[in-house]
Amino acid sequence: MSCPMDGGRGFTLMELLVVLLIIGVLSTVAIRTIDATRDRALFDQTAEEMKELAQAVVGNPELLTDGRRVDFGFYGDVGRMPVDLRELVESSDPNWRGPYIRRGLAGDSVGYLYDAWGDMYVFDNLNGVITSPGNGKYPMTTPIVENVAHLRQNTISGSVVDSDLNPPGDASVAVDLYIRPGENKYASVDRGGKYEFAEVPIGTHRIKAYSTTTLDSVVRWVTVAPRTDPVVDFRLTRPLGNFLRLVNKVRIPLEPADSSGFEFDVINVNVADVTVDSVTILLIDPDSAFYRNLTVGGGVRRGFPLVQLVDTGFGENRPAPVYDLDGNPLTIEPNGAQTVTFGFLDFHDDWWGATPPINIHGKKFIFKFSDGSEITVEP
Repeated sequence: MSCPMDGGRGFTLMELLVVLLIIGVLSTVAIRTIDATRDRALFDQTAEEMKELAQAVVGNPELLTDGRRVDFGFYGDVGRMPVDLRELVESSDPNWRGPYIRRGLAGDSVGYLYDAWGDMYVFDNLNGVITSPGNGKYPMTTPIVENVAHLRQNTISGSVVDSDLNPPGDASVAVDLYIRPGENKYASVDRGGKYEFAEVPIGTHRIKAYSTTTLDSVVRWVTVAPRTDPVVDFRLTRPLGNFLRLVNKVRIPLEPADSSGFEFDVINVNVADVTVDSVTILLIDPDSAFYRNLTVGGGVRRGFPLVQLVDTGFGENRPAPVYDLDGNPLTIEPNGAQTVTFGFLDFHDDWWGATPPINIHGKKFIFKFSDGSEITVEP
């Protein structure tokens, strides 16, 4: 048997079988190559879809504004894992802000539920894992987060000081954390200004420090990513204590016109009245000195005294009462609306005044008022 195209020699049956075998092998290799290439494309497509599904649940960490992460997906809005993947497109939860799947990925109404081979994804919402069967040959698993507990086991802490950088002390100060309706947190601030929130879910939250003493507040925003413990510090705009402030210069009164006494003016910078019922000298230079006359005027330097104590000595750690003739403590109006003059007169080096008056010019005095305010003067 010969073939007309073999130059007259002709193919033998064996040669023809070899040719057919080679063609079959090449065909098989080509088909397998095509299948492998197709599977590789479907594998890559599925991997990308699973990544987008994971980001739909907990957000894309690469989406930033001013260097701060702004995308926390379904969990950031709702505060929990989806019951199933369908909640990424439709949910009755009042905090839902979706859909969280890009329209191109969703395709039809249920396309996002299936991998590139047409098999349904398996979503384990307890452990935060998405799985694809991979056509039985290439099973794939994508963890949404390293540990689901990391989505909530975060801490916010910080400090609160007043406008003078002082901690609250006895002032009433607190911090509110607004996460979402029905899930807000409150923390009290200790005397040193420290506060802390535990079990904070991921997301961008509003946080406010405020004082009921001064009616002052400051609002900030905090970003909480998985496994983070952000620190948020506050500085309020008003003082939390020491509301009485020295105004004008310390001066020697006209009567008596000597160096054994002085007076100064104070205002109240708080937003509410300050009540004073006593005043004490904390530190005296010289070592000891006692004044025998305390006068408190109502906004004029030598006006009618609110208090006048005569023939009684008051010195270091001996509080002098500040009451009017009816037994009422001194009340100073808020917001600097009232200037009050305090006069500390007739100083001696003994409390009963048996010695001559002493010259206190150029000496340092620190006065502590009963509201906690301290004023340092050098007449």
